[in-house]
Formats: sequence, C-alpha cells, structure tokens
Amino acid sequence: MRPHSIRWRLTLSYAGIALLAALALGMILLTTVRSYYQQREQLYLADNAQGFTLKLAEAIKEGADLQAQVEGLSFVVQARVRLLGLHHEVLADSGSPQPTDVSLGAVGFNLKNPQMPRQPKDRLTVIAIYKRSEPVTGTLPLPLPPPDILQGSGEPPFFYSSIPVAGPTFGLGFSTASVAESGGRSDQIVSMPMVDSTGKLRGYAELSDGPAYGREIVNSVAQAWALSGAIAVALAAIVGWLVSRQISKPIVALTHVTTAMSEGDLSRRAHVAGRDEIGTLAHSFNEMADQVEETITTLRRFVSDAAHELHSPLTALQTDLELSASENDEARRLKLIEQAQQQAARLRELADNLLDLSRVEAAQAHDSFSVVNLADLLRDLSEPYASQADQAGLSLSLEVPQDPFEMRGDPAQLRRAIGNLVDNAIKFTPEGGTVTIGLKKDAGVIELCVQDTGIGVPEDDLPQLFSRFHRGRNAASYPGNGLGLAIVKAIVEAHGGQVSATNISPGARFCITFSHAAGTP
Repeated sequence: MRPHSIRWRLTLSYAGIALLAALALGMILLTTVRSYYQQREQLYLADNAQGFTLKLAEAIKEGADLQAQVEGLSFVVQARVRLLGLHHEVLADSGSPQPTDVSLGAVGFNLKNPQMPRQPKDRLTVIAIYKRSEPVTGTLPLPLPPPDILQGSGEPPFFYSSIPVAGPTFGLGFSTASVAESGGRSDQIVSMPMVDSTGKLRGYAELSDGPAYGREIVNSVAQAWALSGAIAVALAAIVGWLVSRQISKPIVALTHVTTAMSEGDLSRRAHVAGRDEIGTLAHSFNEMADQVEETITTLRRFVSDAAHELHSPLTALQTDLELSASENDEARRLKLIEQAQQQAARLRELADNLLDLSRVEAAQAHDSFSVVNLADLLRDLSEPYASQADQAGLSLSLEVPQDPFEMRGDPAQLRRAIGNLVDNAIKFTPEGGTVTIGLKKDAGVIELCVQDTGIGVPEDDLPQLFSRFHRGRNAASYPGNGLGLAIVKAIVEAHGGQVSATNISPGARFCITFSHAAGTP
C-alpha cells in the first residue's frame, strides 16, 4: 500500500477521526466525572463541618482542649481540621491525618444508646474512642458514656466523643489506610463559621485534605477510556482499510483499463457494476472509450481511404508530367499537360472536401447559428441548379409551400448539404429525367426531400452510402470522390437532424428531417 494511495489515506482518515472522537469524548467524560467527584468531596467536608461547628464553638466557649478536639474530629472525618479565631488566627490544627497520629479503638454507627439522639437518615452518629500515640487495646464497656466530651479524674488516656458526621461514600472506611487506597487526599477546602448556643460567633472551622474517594474512579475511567480509545482507533483503521479497499478496487481496475488503452488496446472496457459515483464514472469512461475507439478507427480508415484516393490522381499527375517533359510532339505534350491540370483540379477538390468535412465534424459551438427559413433558402438555391439541369436536358421541379419553415442553423452549411444532394441527383439522372425538390411539415417535423429518376442506389450499398469515400458500384463511371454524402450527413447531424436514402423505381430519394428545435444550442 503506497503512502499516497487512497487506501493509505482513507485508513489514516478513519483512524484520525476515531482518535479525535475518542479524545473529545474522553476529555468531556473525565472532566464531567472529575467535576462531579470534586463537588462530592466538597459536599462531604461541608456536611461534616456543619455537623460539629456547634460542638467546637461550645468547646471554645468553655476553654476545652481544642487540639484534642480537632485531632479526634480529624480522625473521624479523615480530614484536616483547623480552628481559626475571629481574626483567622490558628487556634488548633490537627494536621493531615496520618497513621501514627491516632489509633481507632471502636467506631459505632447509630448505636442503640438511649442517651444518643437519633440522626437523620442521611447522617451517621459516630462514637470515636482514641488515644494519641498509643494503640487501643481491650474492649469498650457498655453502656457507652453520655455523648459528650468526657474526661475522668487525672489524665486518662481515652477521650469519648459523639458527633453527627456525613457518611462515607462508596465504601470508604474510617482509616488512613482506606483513604490511601481510595486515592489519597482531596484539594478541596471548606471554611464554616462556628456559632455557639447563644448565637455568638466564636471563630471558623476549616476542613481540608479530605478523602479523595473519586480519584480512584476517575483514574479507572481514564484507564478504561484509554483502552477503549485505542481499540476504537484500531477498529476504525481496520474498517477504513476495508472500505478503502472496496472503494479503490474499481479505481484500480479502471487504471488497468486506461493503461491498456494507452498501450494501444482500444477494446478494453471497465467492468464496474456499482450504481454509485464510481459506477457512474466507469460508465462515462466506457462511453468515452467507445467514442475514442470509434474516432481513432474512423481516423485510421479516413487516413487510409484518403491516402488511397490521393494516390491515384497523384500517380496520374506524376505520369502526365513525366511524359510531357519527354514528349517532342507539341500537340501530344499539350494534351498531357491538360490531363495533369485535370488531375491537379481533382486533387484540389478532394483536399477542399476533406477540409470541409473535418471542419463540420470538429465544430462544437453553435455561435454561427441563426433563424433560417428553409423555404426561402430552397427558392434561392434552386435558381442556379435549374440552369444546370436545363443544360443536362433534365426537368427540375420545386415543391415548396408558401408557409415559413423556420429553424436554427448555419445557412451556408445547410446550403452546402442541400446543394450536394441536388448536384448528385442531376449528375446521376440521364437526359430526359426529372429532379424534384420537396419541402413539407408534419407533426412538428420538417422534411426536405430530393428525388430523381436516375440510376438509383444498389441495395447492398445503402448501409454504407454516407460513409467517407464510399461510392456505389454503379457510380464508378461518374466523376466524384465519395465525400459529398459524408459531408451531407455531418452537416445534418450537426443541426440535430437525420438523413436517409431509399430506392424508388426509377431513381432514388434522399430525405433530411429536422424538428422545430433542431440546431438549438
């Protein structure tokens, strides 16, 4: 597969489109998921802060051990807790929860303790028993102490605290290990004012470094997206290659055909059965190939026929000139020169006819067309041919109605085509015969016929009668080069008409038919 081939470009195009789609989808998906979990992380901190701001405000009011309070709360909510004064000075800071800071002794959820008020369904009542720097051993005696900050005599190592907190999400437990497994710490920060029971502002509670419990899911989604994107790109590349192969297959076949034609095999054609654009292209190519083959074949035959037609008068001309150069008899020499002049005139007429025929066949534009009244054209044309017919001992009859017969065309070319038919009729009709020129209109079709009582056309010659250099077998003794009727056919077809020939008894009839729209550009 060449780098610049359609297969290669289509394959890369499909893969590129799939890659762009996967990137766009992944960016939107990851951004949406990450935004959702950031909101959930912030909501988690806000809910927890709201749950214990009153307790902390009361602790500040009573002058309790704030550092112990925030460390216990930090352990319970698995977040950093800072107490700020009215001027945002730091009163206590638990720091980010670490495994060595606290050890969990017992955690209870909505324990059946009559001293504990029941919390709403979306919240949990957590009893945390902790001891700094030392692990907790033994069991907790029941019933639990009142839900308050308790401290016995002396300096007991245990503190009890009951606070309503937001429940952990997606199975997150109350331990730093579970937080580490869930994806580390969040970068969200929540600050909430602390107001005591009297309504007095005591400071601010700030929560940060909470559990980033959505990070693991976001990472999983990212990994799944990367894998699915790679698979999608690979599948798109495979599909692109298959589609490009299907598309390029007829093009490759068409290329083979054009290569064969360029090497001289004009009979080759594209075999594409599809009805899509490529099928239409192949059909158009075959039509073009047919026309090219026909044109080249006609050109070859034309060159061959022209060479044959030119060979005879050129040979005769050369012979007459050579003989006249060595002839001593003046009368004989003049006769040879006269014959050479006749051959030169024949060659000139043949060359003129060939040029006229090539001009007619090569003409593509209709800029010279104008509205032509065929009735008036026939009346003007019949006058010189009437004199020619009279000299040949023939009768020329003109049957043209007074109604106008208008069409679009080139008057000079139409005069040439009709003149060739009339000239042939006069030439091939014996003395005493009749030539009739008729014009009529029927159902929107104009028909012009030239009929004679001459020698007619052999039936075997009718199919090739309008071909170049073709002459009937019964016309060999008459002057001509076989281009007159070919010129007639070329001119008529250039005007959108048709010409035909039929035998009558005696003579022949040549008819030209035009529609009213004939010759319209």
